[in-house]
Amino acid sequence: MNKVKNIFIIAGEPSGDQHAANYVKEHKKMNSNIRFTAIGQQELKKTDTKIIFNSEEISVIGLIEVIAKYSKIRKALNIAYDHITRNKPDLIVLVDYVEFNLKIAKFAKKNKIPVLFYVAPQVWAWREKRIKKIIKIVDHLAVIFPFEERLFKKYTNNVTYVGHPLADDDKFKPTELKYNHRMISIGIFPGSRESEIRNNIFQMIDSTKISNNDEMHTKNIKIFYANESSKKLLIKLLPNGWDQFLVNGMNTDEVKRCQKVITASGTVTLELAIMNIPMIIMYRLSPLTYFIMKNLVKLKYIGLVNLILGETLGSQPVVKEFIQPDYSDEVQVMVELQRIDTDTLYREKIENDYTRIREILKPGAAINVAKIANSMLR
Repeated sequence: MNKVKNIFIIAGEPSGDQHAANYVKEHKKMNSNIRFTAIGQQELKKTDTKIIFNSEEISVIGLIEVIAKYSKIRKALNIAYDHITRNKPDLIVLVDYVEFNLKIAKFAKKNKIPVLFYVAPQVWAWREKRIKKIIKIVDHLAVIFPFEERLFKKYTNNVTYVGHPLADDDKFKPTELKYNHRMISIGIFPGSRESEIRNNIFQMIDSTKISNNDEMHTKNIKIFYANESSKKLLIKLLPNGWDQFLVNGMNTDEVKRCQKVITASGTVTLELAIMNIPMIIMYRLSPLTYFIMKNLVKLKYIGLVNLILGETLGSQPVVKEFIQPDYSDEVQVMVELQRIDTDTLYREKIENDYTRIREILKPGAAINVAKIANSMLR
């Protein structure tokens, strides 16, 4: 009888949790002699993976926001270090959540435990020089964009473009509803992290000219939350009674009923593109975080949907972005919402670009990651 192998997974964001869960399902089909333990969220839990820490508690972005949650992040790191030390997993699979997971990779290297990094660090945005350090502590990189494989191949052969996980998920198939048959006029996606929601939600609402419940009803506007933690925060932040306008962002049938969307940056922009929903990206960081990031990030655009097409990153944007928006930007968002509504040719141009994105993102990510992980087991 084959010895049972132990795999430790860390997924810090809702999207990473979903990707990790899909990988676990495929690996279980391939190899039944594996026990999975994780720092993760609800989707991993549904696969019967043992969750030793809920990563919703440490899901943040930005330097200031990280400092605010430092004690919880340190607690999670210590839990991970202790688990690795005591259990000596046969393989560690890290999914996105870069700064945290690179610390884990370094610790794993010291303990001679192989590491597979799925959804690789986005060094192409601002830290290409960092690649040399990454490949010293990560045994294999599973990347989800073709341009990432080309970049990492300059430095290592231990990299594989596995496809994009969203291309495998039938629930993200393009909506079949005609634009005028979609009953939600505007969907608002303020993000999954506490800091994102606090920074974005009110400006997003202001950009739709909403001031009270009656207008929310008459304009058919819904606010989509990423997980239970974000739902609780939104209920706390929004006026009394506004909880009736909240919708689970995992309910793609409801998302597909949106004519158009105002969204934070992140994986959600690709989800919306694959589902064929016109969008505007609106994103605010804390002032200090933005100042620092502005001097580090070299890309003109930050939305993933705007980085895939074209010969170079960001050379062929698809949708409008408003980063660190002010009042004049709110007005421009209103203008853009109106244009999406009324200019059919403009809307079709966006949808045609979405089609090209869907053609680039190949399916098979979860299966391919499972194959790589299985080959790395000792």
